Amino acid sequence: MNYDEIFALRDLITNDEFHDSSKSYLFSYEAEFSSSPEGVTVIVPVHNGGDEMSDLFLSLRNQSLDLSAFEVIFSLNGCSDNSLSLVERFADDSGVQTLILNDSVGCVARARNRALQHARFRYTTFVDHDDYLSREYLEECLRLGSYRSVVVSNILKVEDDHPIEDYAQTVVSKGFETSNVHGPEDIGLCYRAYTLNAIKTAPTYMLRRVQYSDEFSHSEDIKYWRDVFHAFMPITVKSPSRRDIYFRKIFQHSLSRRDTEFYEKAKPRLALLDLISADKGRFSCGLPQRSFDVQLEKLLNDTLVNLGRH
Repeated sequence: MNYDEIFALRDLITNDEFHDSSKSYLFSYEAEFSSSPEGVTVIVPVHNGGDEMSDLFLSLRNQSLDLSAFEVIFSLNGCSDNSLSLVERFADDSGVQTLILNDSVGCVARARNRALQHARFRYTTFVDHDDYLSREYLEECLRLGSYRSVVVSNILKVEDDHPIEDYAQTVVSKGFETSNVHGPEDIGLCYRAYTLNAIKTAPTYMLRRVQYSDEFSHSEDIKYWRDVFHAFMPITVKSPSRRDIYFRKIFQHSLSRRDTEFYEKAKPRLALLDLISADKGRFSCGLPQRSFDVQLEKLLNDTLVNLGRH
């Protein structure tokens, strides 16, 4: 699909929703959305990232999007290294609109929630402090953004300074093989994008009305984006280009490489399964929320089986 086809299909879906009285609540935030400045807020939670932020700093400085159209909120949490001084230097020297929040408590969920309440622009995206963005990432996200859209980006793993197209990009691409636009009813095709860390840009009004849970040691992103989808049933859009690449860096200390016990890995997934089970009575089989949960439930169960084999 080209851009005109993407915009036309999305407008058609949005128009149908607008004239469906059962979905009128989805348009309750139009005034807030329209009154926010056109642009993107980038939220970066930072925990002892002093040795890992140089690539991110460079990629933010080099964004093709005009400096007036984006801001970066660094939400420091429990930092005991030189992260604060490095972020302050970036704010002073880069020309990028920057807000620094500093909390002595090391909690990424709390850091993200706090930053969301300060987000100023119409759209918001999250970036981990050790990852970085392609030059046209924010420009592409802004181009594809709309009141009802979650924009999904491409993702590459970076290991030993080498970009690798791994399973994450594979599952993202597979979800959009038939179309670059999916209405809520088609969430079963692209739900995996909501289970991956970052790579999504959404209207700020949506994101600030959902809270990250500080009870999860990991997988908090999955719960958060499940809650976003449940609340707003967004239209999911992906760029027809590869201009918007999220580079996910893998280190020896990365969570995916930690040698933790089965229960520690399984506990958040079991909690998510409990939430899905509790919500089965809320959503009938034909609703998008139920379709999302059916797919997520299968993924979580498959993951638990695989964890048990190691």
